[in-house]
Amino acid sequence: MKINNIKPGKIEQYYNQLKQNQKKTVEGSKNDQIKISSQAKGILTAKAELKNRPQIRIEKVEELKAKLEKDNYQIDSKKIAAKMLKNIK
Repeated sequence: MKINNIKPGKIEQYYNQLKQNQKKTVEGSKNDQIKISSQAKGILTAKAELKNRPQIRIEKVEELKAKLEKDNYQIDSKKIAAKMLKNIK
């Protein structure tokens, strides 16, 4: 069976559902197979690795904290405005 047009966030859900359905197959349909593409397996692997990574980049926080303490933190208002406008489009 080939699965197309599945959003990456849903692959794990579909994969688990297919595994459960495979277990429930009757003996007359032992020829059914499930094939997960290498791309889908890669997405599952990447998703698992992302869960193990910290959400906060400590080195970046420390760098910003040091700049704030030294009154050396410069805000580029043009960059902020550009990003705000980019998010509106």
